[in-house]
Amino acid sequence: MARLGPGDLSGDYAGAQGSASVGVGLGGNVLIGGSANSIALQPLSIQGQVGLNVAAGLAALELRPGR
Repeated sequence: MARLGPGDLSGDYAGAQGSASVGVGLGGNVLIGGSANSIALQPLSIQGQVGLNVAAGLAALELRPGR
């Protein structure tokens, strides 16, 4: 297994979220991206809910090496 060095997680990440329910519904979140060196953060979540709801969102994350 390769070891990560300083700045190896640097990169731009983008994500999306969406959910809908009328009674019982589903939703999910995803965050993908990374550097040209093929390191990527890929958290993924799925949720269940009960009620009346519609939601959507976008997110961005920029990781840069510390000084």
